[in-house]
Amino acid sequence: MAIPKYSFIAWIIANEALLLKQKLFKLHISSDDLCCICLSQTETLLHLFTECVYSQQILQLVGNWLIADFSSPSILTSIANRRWSKLRKQVCNITILAAWYQIGSQRNEARINGQVMRATCVFNFIKASISQRFHSCKPQVISDKDTCWLSRVQLV
Repeated sequence: MAIPKYSFIAWIIANEALLLKQKLFKLHISSDDLCCICLSQTETLLHLFTECVYSQQILQLVGNWLIADFSSPSILTSIANRRWSKLRKQVCNITILAAWYQIGSQRNEARINGQVMRATCVFNFIKASISQRFHSCKPQVISDKDTCWLSRVQLV
């Protein structure tokens, strides 16, 4: 169910291949190592995708929407360990990948143009993207429990 460009950013994150300001500063390519979004801490993978105030706002909005807590630094592992249906885990996973993709995109916008969209706007884009993807890849058989959850999160 994952969108390829979202899977690609997850692969880049997992392999620590994202050129962060921390690395660029060590290579003397960047003049500082501060996060492009919040300008308060060193831009590391952990900071950018979980600790940054901006990322936390987006993950909080996503968590509220999906009726889940995404405050753990190892979000995908915590989803895998939950006693949810396979469908709910898939939707949560692709939503987190979408959030990470958008956070990375906003980080690039901040770095290039010095601007970021409001977290609520980014969240609305994530929600629309996931809704569209879910409807195009929706399984033919959905359990009653999943149907109830999907209706609460407004995906059916």
